[in-house]
Order: sequence, then structure tokens, then C-alpha cells
Amino acid sequence: MHDPRRFRMTVEYDGTDFVGWQLQPSGRSVQGTLEEAAERLFGSATRVHGAGRTDTGVHARGQVAHFDAATRLDPHTIGRALNAVLPADVSVRDLAVTSADFHARFSASSREYAYSLTQQRTSLHRRDRWIVYARLEHRRIQEAAALLPGTRDFTSFSKFSPTVDHCTCHMYETAWMVREESCVFTLRANRFLKGMVRALVGGLVLVGRGRMTVGQFGDILEAKDRAFTPMLAPPHGLVLTAVNYDPEDFAMMKGIISELRAGMRDDEDEES
Repeated sequence: MHDPRRFRMTVEYDGTDFVGWQLQPSGRSVQGTLEEAAERLFGSATRVHGAGRTDTGVHARGQVAHFDAATRLDPHTIGRALNAVLPADVSVRDLAVTSADFHARFSASSREYAYSLTQQRTSLHRRDRWIVYARLEHRRIQEAAALLPGTRDFTSFSKFSPTVDHCTCHMYETAWMVREESCVFTLRANRFLKGMVRALVGGLVLVGRGRMTVGQFGDILEAKDRAFTPMLAPPHGLVLTAVNYDPEDFAMMKGIISELRAGMRDDEDEES
């Protein structure tokens, strides 16, 4: 019997036919699909932990996951064997042995997403781009997107989740790029809340269509109130592109979160 080793892998998937990354009581999940493949390979139940819990219909080309397995097989062989039994809409892009204390989710310093939309009918990209036929004023969208970087409370751009104790995220950078008839909105933050990117894109498109001003977009951000959440962009335009493990960024965010939680405790003491 071999001692278990921890393996880290990068996973790509087309989220169209999944209920999301996370295991659900019913429905096909990416996590469950990977665990079924691992069980077939190793002959025992294998829990796979992901870095980001993408929602129904959201894609990934840079999801990171880890699992433990007591096997003599080398990483290259394991990756090829998993791909041999995985369905066509999930692929292991790379796999390696990692340290025993590595955790795909809790060791991550930041995540990166890209949202794509197009302003013309498309058949080839209908599953990975939002088709917006309306005219968009890209300069205004870029002004609104420039309000997002920094440490901010994104309650107004998130869905309620009972397991989330705060809605503060550090947005490192955003960019709204125009490429002929298509647009790509990229973001990097330490964490993303449920529905956050889709709500941000929905708000930015409203700004671009002239149905909301840049100032009103900023007011919604400052309101910290889900009652003002703008429309959600459809999930199929969204892709988790990368997960980063930068020690300096991780240490910085650990300090910010500690200060935030200390402030929350002080507020509770004042209320009591």
C-alpha cells in the first residue's frame, strides 16, 4: 500500500450541460464527474476540491483542483487515464504532485474571469458569448468598469448565500476590451461572490445602452444593497480563466480580511 500523495490539476470544461462545479442533490456537476472518473481509475472514492464554485452554465479553462490518492502511477499517466474516461466536455489540462498542505480553494490568492459578448448573430460561439444586438457606448462602459478596482463591498452585485459572512472583495484589475464585433470583460479579484460577475456585466451593459449613467452604476456599488442589483448577464458568456497562487498577494489579503473581521466584531460590540 502506498502513502497517499496530493495532486494538483488544471481543468477545462464546457459548463453548458452542468449544474455548476459543486456536487448537487440532483443534476450533473463538474466535481461529481471528476470524482466518478477518479474512482474508476483508483478503485476507491476520491474527493476532488476545486478553487472556484462556478455556477450553472459557466465554463472554465483554468479551474484548479486537487485530490489525494495512494497510487504508484506518475502524474502524466494519471492525467492521460482521467482524460480517457472523462466525457468530452471536461478535460484535465495538466496534473502534478503538490505539497500536502496545498488546497485548491484556500491557498488561492486570486481568480480571473472573462466574460464575452458579441453584437452580431453567431452560430459558432452561441454557447460561449452573450449576443447583444443593441448599440453600446464602450467609453461609458470603460468609465464604469474603472470604478471597480480596490477593496470594496460588492453586496449590490451578488446573490445571497447563507455561508458567506461578508461581501468584501479586493478587485485587482478590470478591463473592457473591444475586438471588432465582440467584447471581452476581464477581472481579477481575490474572491468572487455568487452571481457577482454576471451582475457586474449586466450593469455595465445597461450603462453602455444608456439605460444607466456611470454615476448611477457607482451609486449601486456604494449602496451595498441587493435591492438595487441590476440584471444578470446570462451564464454562458462567463469563463473562469485562471487561478493564481501568489504568496505576496495571499499575505496581503490575509491582512485585509483580518482587519475587516476585527472591524465587524467592533461593530457588533457597539450594537450590543
